[in-house]
Amino acid sequence: MAKKYIYQNVIFLKTHKTGSSTVTNVLQRYAKLNNLNVALPQCDHRFCYPKKFDESYIYKHKTRDTYNMLFNHAVFDKEKMLNIMAPNTKIVTIIREPYAQFDSAAQYLNFKLYFNLTGRLPLLDEFFELSEDFLKRLIQSTDPAESESAFALAKNPNAFDLGFDVWEETPEYIESVLKSISRDFDLVMITEYMEESLVLLKNELNWNLEDVVFFSHNARQFKEKNTNDIENVTRKILNWNKIDAAIYKHFNQTFWTKIANSPPDFYTDVNKLKEWNRDLVNQCTGKKTTESSTYLTKSYFEKTRGSLCYDIIREEIPFTIWFKWTLRYKKRGFFPINFY
Repeated sequence: MAKKYIYQNVIFLKTHKTGSSTVTNVLQRYAKLNNLNVALPQCDHRFCYPKKFDESYIYKHKTRDTYNMLFNHAVFDKEKMLNIMAPNTKIVTIIREPYAQFDSAAQYLNFKLYFNLTGRLPLLDEFFELSEDFLKRLIQSTDPAESESAFALAKNPNAFDLGFDVWEETPEYIESVLKSISRDFDLVMITEYMEESLVLLKNELNWNLEDVVFFSHNARQFKEKNTNDIENVTRKILNWNKIDAAIYKHFNQTFWTKIANSPPDFYTDVNKLKEWNRDLVNQCTGKKTTESSTYLTKSYFEKTRGSLCYDIIREEIPFTIWFKWTLRYKKRGFFPINFY
């Protein structure tokens, strides 16, 4: 049996409030472990977001430089991204159920401040008291870069990150969006099914299961009650974000089709990943361990030179800083021995 080609060239289009930081950490660890060339953002931890991606936004980029991975926040531009990637690049992203995503975004991006809400009602209830005409005028008249992305992501946030016109919501345009994503992306993961998503990613790239063990990143520690009527607000969100609603409905269906067409051991891998995730957390926090966790951490620790427990909880921005520092050292031809 021929050995499968292992894909190490990956564009991960990172979306907002979808658990994408968890996937980013998986890719960051893989890139570090395999000494891959990572496209890093010039503007802190994002590629000058919310501007559309351009190679001039890459940290210490030189003409004709190519990269194995790109995984920081960027507005998608397939042609420009592939232009700086190595051959045989896979393109993947992740989406989330529209109510949960918008609820999280409204709180995280401080809609109360940027939309001048009074707090007399729960956040989403008061937001949707504003007329669509008013919201459109306000959002379109404001520089998205001036509001911590609140205005950029207040309308069809996934469509915005994917590079589409968030205000064009005709059935014909939405259909073209779905066709474009289907054509350009090798995998669309679903936040609500993270283990299944990462096993699909593992299969898509022909990686090992141990490569996708994970610790959840950037999960909200405190969830405010942002509505008194979830059903009513959900309807309003689906109507307000018609493109995102269609994206989720369509790719939720294709997600399960991919699973149905996966190898017979798919759910064996899912269950093993869940077990390894639990055991790894216990192992790294000094709690009770099992035989499987000892095997995983021992074999993987050897590969990572003992840094797995540190890296798996390392947040995106510190990890991005680490990659920038290593790039500086590499360009100088020097790398400190214990710089992990």
